[in-house]
Amino acid sequence: MTENLLLKIKENLKSFSFTEKRIAQYVLDNQNKVLKMSIKELADSCQTSQATIVRFSRTVGASGFSDFKIKLSALNNLDKSLLKEITPDESLPRIKEKLTVRIQQTLEDTNKIMSDVSIQNVARAIAKSKSISVYGIGSSLLAAIDFVQKFGKLGLTPFLGHDIDEMTAHIANQPTPGILLIISNSGERPILKNVLKTVPEGITTVVLTRTPKSTLAKEADLTLTYSSTSFPNKMRTSSTTSLLGQLYSIDLLYYCYFQQNYDQCALQIQNSYHKTNIINKKSLV
Repeated sequence: MTENLLLKIKENLKSFSFTEKRIAQYVLDNQNKVLKMSIKELADSCQTSQATIVRFSRTVGASGFSDFKIKLSALNNLDKSLLKEITPDESLPRIKEKLTVRIQQTLEDTNKIMSDVSIQNVARAIAKSKSISVYGIGSSLLAAIDFVQKFGKLGLTPFLGHDIDEMTAHIANQPTPGILLIISNSGERPILKNVLKTVPEGITTVVLTRTPKSTLAKEADLTLTYSSTSFPNKMRTSSTTSLLGQLYSIDLLYYCYFQQNYDQCALQIQNSYHKTNIINKKSLV
């Protein structure tokens, strides 16, 4: 899939610096013109330096200005209306197209920003642990449930916390060495920060988040970072892509753990499948 540079620029507009916003808006308004410009011409048009143009190119995922123009040119035939938010008068096929663009970009970006090493380190930490607990709020709770369901099939017994009191009490008595996985899109929820503060020695903290510079990400022992393609402060297609980013990350972690512990996991899956079949046959009698 071709990386959607324009979508990335639009979704990050509010987080850019003043100068970056000026460059971003110029690119969005003059895509074809920018393709024919030198780095000096673009810098002059945006009233900034060539070095700033290079830094902006890297910020949005290009290796430099030349790569930026290559990625930009690949979008020449893209219907630009697909980059806009959903409107009340759109057809369902059109909504499908827009969501597909966002979902594909979310998966592509997650593959780029989530390092192989970070996934492998978390999988190894799980393998060494005597206990696992996981906590998420809102849509992140759905991702936490998915984690419990997947790893439960492998013979592990993750504890799912449903509220702060339950989670705090469990962590205080959790066997060590253990793992605490906190799932948070923003990484800044006060209640989750409080959970992290209660973690005793011997518990490795892991945060799955979209925001690698957040408080939770900085204070955790290990961090997994995913991407979600969204437009802030508008209709929340971000709730869809954020959850998909989380679920995809959990899938990556699941398969990495499975691969690292293949024989044991394969046996557990076989046993689980066998027992499920027995239960299903009995329920038909």
